[in-house]
Amino acid sequence: MATAADTPKVKEKRGRERLTEKRLEALTVKSGTRAEIADDIVRELRVRVGKSGKKSWSILYRVVQPDGKRGDMKRLSLGAYPKVSLAEARTKARAALEQADDGIDPAAVKAEEVEQRQTRTFEAVLDRFVQLYAKPNTKDGRWAKAQEELAKADAEKSGAGTEDEPKPRKVGRCPAERLLADHVAPKWQGRLIETITRAEAHEMLDEVIEESGAPIAREVRKHLTRMFNWAADRGLIAANPLAGMQRPELGYVSRERVLTVEELRQIWDAAGDAGYPFGDMIRLLILTGQRRSEIAGLERGWIQKEQRAVEMPAASYKTKRPQVFPLSAPAWALVEALPKWNGGEFIFTTTGGERPFSGFSKAKARLDVRIAKKAKKAGLEPMEPWTLHDIRRSVATHMARLGVAQEHIERVLGHVVAGVAGTYNRYSYLDEKRAALETWGKLWGKSN
Repeated sequence: MATAADTPKVKEKRGRERLTEKRLEALTVKSGTRAEIADDIVRELRVRVGKSGKKSWSILYRVVQPDGKRGDMKRLSLGAYPKVSLAEARTKARAALEQADDGIDPAAVKAEEVEQRQTRTFEAVLDRFVQLYAKPNTKDGRWAKAQEELAKADAEKSGAGTEDEPKPRKVGRCPAERLLADHVAPKWQGRLIETITRAEAHEMLDEVIEESGAPIAREVRKHLTRMFNWAADRGLIAANPLAGMQRPELGYVSRERVLTVEELRQIWDAAGDAGYPFGDMIRLLILTGQRRSEIAGLERGWIQKEQRAVEMPAASYKTKRPQVFPLSAPAWALVEALPKWNGGEFIFTTTGGERPFSGFSKAKARLDVRIAKKAKKAGLEPMEPWTLHDIRRSVATHMARLGVAQEHIERVLGHVVAGVAGTYNRYSYLDEKRAALETWGKLWGKSN
């Protein structure tokens, strides 16, 4: 076995000469040797040629101390040749030596620049934006963070991620993180955020439209604008390059789709075939007119049996106020028939109550297939495209047609009512809301 004493020493050639690009290109060393040549123009500049033939730049310098004396000799790397040309190396060397003469260590400046670069790349700023803004301050973000924490808890219980168990599935990505990480980060990987221009943002959105369509590009622009606004507020950039961007094809169009009672009946029937959890959730949306996320996240502890109502805490409601909505006779019957889980409080779930239902897109697509098949069998025209939020708008519209006062409809929907009449009491208008929902529920009370 070879020892340190047996290892042959590498011979190193040293010298000084007036370096030129031609000389650098021709500079070689014999096998087992290396060379270091000092520049005759910037005398502290060195080019090293390693055993493998690779060439690199460095300087030797001493930093001026507070007492005027120079400190110990240090070496600073300036990069590899030919990526850093001779002219560039001399410019870098002169700048570093000037810093040393001013009492500033150029190595410390370089380290700070590297650290700053690592924290100001697009992906680094995106990660900070998601963790510091999107997850704590948006509803989707808080839901994603909760999923992430539940997944971690599950992994700790099951031992996932150990040698004996596979790593847990990655969860907890809110829309801002998912869209920007999937559609933008690959295009701007490693870019300093302050170097991203408006023209590049336009080009990126053009590519997203071509690759994934305008709806995805619309959401990408929304979240990217928000991220750049956040970065500008933090002083990471001078201004948002997307501010005031004119992209008419990516504008939001207010939806006006109101489902007819016959269309709601088709959805209701198909939801009955779909069953628990998604089908029952859809039926409760129709019966209550509440938002999708609020019904999907219902917890057993929010059900008030004496009042036959649901009391949602402010933290789980869009308006940041607690919302109480009564359950009509058919809604109460539906809720009472739902499974009761020992492992968790969530009513609509595929995890035994531990996490709320998710996977709306796939479940909605399957429901649409059921609706289409039933319509074809009954000889009906195919239903026009619709969204889950159309249910809420449609419930409000049909309540008005049944003679329910608009103010009472607003209360059912949980909208904040302006003015004196909007002075908040979670149980105010409970009787009026109950009457409205019972009137609406009579249309569905005898439905299977």
